Amino acid sequence: MDNVNYTDVLIVGAGPSGLMMAAQLLRFGVQPVIIDSKSGPDRTSKAIAVHARSLELLRQMGLADPLLAQGTPCYGMQLQSGRNILGKLDFSQMDSPHTVFPFIHIVPQDKTEKLLIDRLTENTCPVKWETRLVSIRQDDKVARVELRNQETVQKWECKWVIGADGIKSTVRECIGISFEGRPYHGRFFLADVQIEGADKRLAHFFMSKKGFLGIFPYGSNGRYRLFGLLPKEKENQGSPDIQYADIKPIVEERVGFELPVSQIFWISRFLLHKRMAEQFARQRCFLIGDAAHVHTPIGGQGMNSGIQDAANLAWKLAGVINGRMDSQVLHTYPLERMPVARATLRTTDRAFKIMTAVPSWLLPLRNTFLSLGLRYIAKKSVRIGSLFDHIAQLDVHYRKAPLAVHHATGRGVQAGDRLPFLPIFDEKTKTRTDLHRWCEKPGFVLLLLGTISQHHLHQVGQWVRQKYPREMHLYYLPYSGENRDVFDAFDVKSDGTKIVLIRPDMHIGYINDMLNVSLIDTYMEEVLGWKNFGHLSKIH
Repeated sequence: MDNVNYTDVLIVGAGPSGLMMAAQLLRFGVQPVIIDSKSGPDRTSKAIAVHARSLELLRQMGLADPLLAQGTPCYGMQLQSGRNILGKLDFSQMDSPHTVFPFIHIVPQDKTEKLLIDRLTENTCPVKWETRLVSIRQDDKVARVELRNQETVQKWECKWVIGADGIKSTVRECIGISFEGRPYHGRFFLADVQIEGADKRLAHFFMSKKGFLGIFPYGSNGRYRLFGLLPKEKENQGSPDIQYADIKPIVEERVGFELPVSQIFWISRFLLHKRMAEQFARQRCFLIGDAAHVHTPIGGQGMNSGIQDAANLAWKLAGVINGRMDSQVLHTYPLERMPVARATLRTTDRAFKIMTAVPSWLLPLRNTFLSLGLRYIAKKSVRIGSLFDHIAQLDVHYRKAPLAVHHATGRGVQAGDRLPFLPIFDEKTKTRTDLHRWCEKPGFVLLLLGTISQHHLHQVGQWVRQKYPREMHLYYLPYSGENRDVFDAFDVKSDGTKIVLIRPDMHIGYINDMLNVSLIDTYMEEVLGWKNFGHLSKIH
């Protein structure tokens, strides 16, 4: 009889999405197996934009500071036609940013991956390189998987399988989920180069009659990413390799002047796709990241969306594996993430077509439209902030999904929203912190706002310790002038109260104006399928 290996979770693909999934599961006490067909970690930069929402999740895990030390903040964008500036947005002009990271952090993808690989290594969860998925057979109880490592075939029985294996996902193919969409016309190029004396604060987009070119600063010593569409005569050249000499005339034609490039680090040409999986889950298998959705690099949404997929799914899957939640909660992963993916595909597709697919006779009108639009936005800080929130994925919410239960008055923060970043004065420790810092322990956070008696507070504390001793953390913020912004955001008056249940991924699950712990029990048990019991056994 063949030897069979067993695991609760098999993650296929060790890119940013798969690594984030593994790191999140470890955070919740689940030890996954993660494989990748490559011989080892990537050494190329690939995706370079890490948005504020991803940084918030990495901060929750204690990984944001090491990543910030390795990259460069980008504080806005500038549109140009040659040397003529069409418009500019400066994120530093936001009066009250909605995040502790009011910029786009530019860092090579391999650095982000290394940070996550190091976290896995610290938790004795190494990536099994040179191991590829061959087949999956699944039913409602188990997924039987065949893997190949060089010449060795391994058989595994897995409770769950995560497909994080990119646009050509073997997991997606094995479970028969279609990948609907199409490639964009033409081929595109990426080049990482060194440019002397260029602006390091802003991303530059050149909109000429000859085509589109993006220039993004990252790293130190004048390192930049170039991105553009190859002309038709360069699309079908015999060799798949491309040299900077091939694109140098294109770059300078679109920029309108000679670009002082002193060194070339990496260059590639490729097709772009707009695709989305018909489903994000089937029986025991889930798709995340590029295995579930791919779109253009405009806005740097791809890697960041995959990181959020992982954060959304991991706590739910860990809750099921640890026997605390009913498996029905897993159905909310596609219900929450598929609408976000569709919206992102729509937005990036429109932006990309404006940049690259406008007929030549309409270009002056296009440029005028973009110039007027940017200048309109730049006139008011609140408009800049709204655009930044959208780019940085801070405005993603799950208000219409089943896990969002809003039983409160007011039009401020709603159940399903991302927990807002709000500085606070901690009355207990007499220190300054923020709401996100209160979410750094794995598990749920129960936030009590308003004026509550010590007796009532003591009762709530006892209830949390008895019912959710390791899974829920209690924080109380009494009404005070120091924390007025928090109470205004949640629509709490000086004599009012509010209970806010924050999910492990820092989205809000439940809000109520009444301080009644039985309502939280009802939410946990009826909405999440929570199981309270003394001895913790695994229920799959």
